[in-house]
Amino acid sequence: MNYANWDCPGCGGAISAEEFAAACGAGSVSCPGGTSACGCGSQSACGCEKSTCPPGAPMICWCRPACPKPEVPQLDEGCCCKASYRAALQLLCDSQIASLVDFDGAAFITATYTAGAPLTTAAPETTPADNLSTLSGSFLRLSSCNCDLLDISAALYYPPTTSTGVTATQVSLCELAGIALQVAPGTAEGDITAPEATTRNYRCLKQLLSQRLSPCNSRCGECSCKCNCDDCCCTAGILSLLSDNNLSRKVTLAAGQLILQGVTLLGTLGNVLVLANDSDQRIYFVCAAKVQFLG
Repeated sequence: MNYANWDCPGCGGAISAEEFAAACGAGSVSCPGGTSACGCGSQSACGCEKSTCPPGAPMICWCRPACPKPEVPQLDEGCCCKASYRAALQLLCDSQIASLVDFDGAAFITATYTAGAPLTTAAPETTPADNLSTLSGSFLRLSSCNCDLLDISAALYYPPTTSTGVTATQVSLCELAGIALQVAPGTAEGDITAPEATTRNYRCLKQLLSQRLSPCNSRCGECSCKCNCDDCCCTAGILSLLSDNNLSRKVTLAAGQLILQGVTLLGTLGNVLVLANDSDQRIYFVCAAKVQFLG
């Protein structure tokens, strides 16, 4: 199931060069190479660019409503990432992103249980890696009538591998340490094999998510040590260390029962870290307040 029915409006898509010229006027088009302002209205964005998904695709022109990053509500979350999780997961409402995610390949990890995948006990031979087996849970939707929950369908495990015999249908956002999502499997096309198409999906998914997240804007050599030693919720220190002061963007951490080794930080949204595993082609949403150890 590679479709999420969350009633989230799309952000528009590519149009033909002829439609672009008609909307923007022949004198205002600057193609190829970058974007240009045009007469699509103050709430729109226009331009031309060479698509990288898939590689080798032709230049496209576009004119669509601007797609701002999801806004995290300005409230004191304390040590709960509820608002940040909802904002981050709303990224999956975008039709381009949703088409690249396998919503039936999901796992949900708390400090006590896992749902959708038992844990592995063997140390990984290579990195990047996680400690999850095959992801088999389903991520259904953000609960429409309750801001505290996600609707899921996933077998519940007591770590590392003991099945409880229960199928979880909802999970509390405040208890979630992390969510793992598998990339959507690709389909063979011409000379491209199915594994190659899956890798292409994964690369496109990383690119699209990175464009919508807060980047790692570290300025080399600049001291950014800002500490509040009276604050017992450590999201600020974790976010600063893993994003602002992390030039390599490589992350090893333990959050609840989830262990990630050598994964790549794509960016942050509020108190949620969004990470990618190039080996297993998985995406993770991790609550910074649940991070217990760093490697």
